[in-house]
Amino acid sequence: MRLTQKVHQHLETIVEAGETCIDATAGNGHDTLLMAQLVGPNGRVIAIDIQAQAIDATERRLAKANQLAVCELILGDHSEELERLQATIEGTVRALTFNLGYLPGGDKHLISIPEKTIQALEASTRLLCSGGTLFVTAYRGHPGGELEAKQVEQWMDRFQRAGWDIETHKPATQEIKSMPPILWIAKKPEADRTGLSSFTSPSTTKCNVLVSPFVFLWAMVLDMRFLDCSSLSG
Repeated sequence: MRLTQKVHQHLETIVEAGETCIDATAGNGHDTLLMAQLVGPNGRVIAIDIQAQAIDATERRLAKANQLAVCELILGDHSEELERLQATIEGTVRALTFNLGYLPGGDKHLISIPEKTIQALEASTRLLCSGGTLFVTAYRGHPGGELEAKQVEQWMDRFQRAGWDIETHKPATQEIKSMPPILWIAKKPEADRTGLSSFTSPSTTKCNVLVSPFVFLWAMVLDMRFLDCSSLSG
């Protein structure tokens, strides 16, 4: 099975009508279109790409399938746009996809940049809802592709240690002629029954526990009551 097919298979399993999804690298609009079809008229899909050619191609694909109404197309840097979106949709996104490399059919010199990719992934963790899923496919056959994939791999390792469920997939060797792409499927930890997320950021090194002064005041009152009762009983 091709990695793109695996991503779409997972999307069809987890995305429900009315939810919000983001395609962080719109490309030619394949992921965006499927997301739009899955969330339906009451859902929302945001597609981002830094190249106008990609946004135009995605818009044409959506229009042909009559799916433009639920989609917002953003021309811009995905790291900056994902950080901006935190102000309005933090913790609400069911699925978020990345295809790293260059635009198929476009200029191969215009590629995703590792530093921007990591920044975008960090923003994605805050946008995903509890149990939301991040899909990252890294194409390594172009200059710079292997370095970017290595940095993503290290990022995924950190988040796996922090409690995320991480799957790694590669195509069968007979399906490729050069260095194969890699797909990571990263699921954010579920919230516990109290509604508090069980996710702990791997960048967190310590936790400071703050206790309200009211707690200490109440403890002193209880202690004084106990002393008064003891003197009376004596």
